[in-house]
Amino acid sequence: MPRMAVGSWAWVFGPYASHPLPLQQVAREVKAIGFDGLELTGRPHAFPDDFPTLDQRRALARTLSDEGIAVASLGGPVGGGSPLVVEPTAYLESVRTYVGFCEDTHITSLRVSSGRLPAHLRVDDAFPRLIDTWRQAVEIASRGPVRLLWEFEPNQFASRPHDVSRVVRSIDHPRFKVIFDLSHAHVVSVAGHGEPKPSEPLPGGVSAFIRLLVGQIGRLHLADTEGVVSATGGSLRRQLGEGAVDFSSALRTLSETGGGDDWWTLDLHGEEDATATAREAKLFMDKLAQEAL
Repeated sequence: MPRMAVGSWAWVFGPYASHPLPLQQVAREVKAIGFDGLELTGRPHAFPDDFPTLDQRRALARTLSDEGIAVASLGGPVGGGSPLVVEPTAYLESVRTYVGFCEDTHITSLRVSSGRLPAHLRVDDAFPRLIDTWRQAVEIASRGPVRLLWEFEPNQFASRPHDVSRVVRSIDHPRFKVIFDLSHAHVVSVAGHGEPKPSEPLPGGVSAFIRLLVGQIGRLHLADTEGVVSATGGSLRRQLGEGAVDFSSALRTLSETGGGDDWWTLDLHGEEDATATAREAKLFMDKLAQEAL
């Protein structure tokens, strides 16, 4: 059975932006639902600058451990933003800060994002910059127990299926893997919304995308969509089982190809009542896990 996590950002952004839930409260609520862990966001939950001392960082880790919750990953403005915008020296210094925080709190996975393509940067220049910066970043991470996980998103650079494969295979490092979010994957491979434009559907859809990334998928995110993007170009989500994502087919292909680790993460965004939605989603995830046995 997979271990199941949920992203703590569901209680921080969107409807919760003016009143984010404290991390300990989130941990208690998701534990009561039956989740094993959390993928942490930055402020106010786990931003390195807010926990500058080793004692503070150990206390943070102890808070979650005492609630019976493991940490599946840490995210936030890793690198200070997009490696296509932030100067490489500053980006890598931020990565060092995050890696140090991960080591102090015993977190072994750090999430990174490519960000949007800035207007001044040509596509042909963006690929080598992204790849070179992340090659250096993963070398920093691999000096300790940390790996980098890249979550491609349809409104961010290099999210077309073959471009995702190009980036991760060019970096070619065992500590650099892809987060395979099923809603994002559906949007870019089935609906054909990816960056840079033009983009088009991938024959074979999500399963073909998984096979394109054999050996490069490090984590599975569960989310649903009808394949429509929002006004900002991101995946427009639906509740698990209410969209167009074929979970059974995707999980079967992941099992056949050995994709992902032992975590399944529920990725919620913009829920008015994240706890109630997470409770319903957990039932769906449990059913999928039983079917996958």
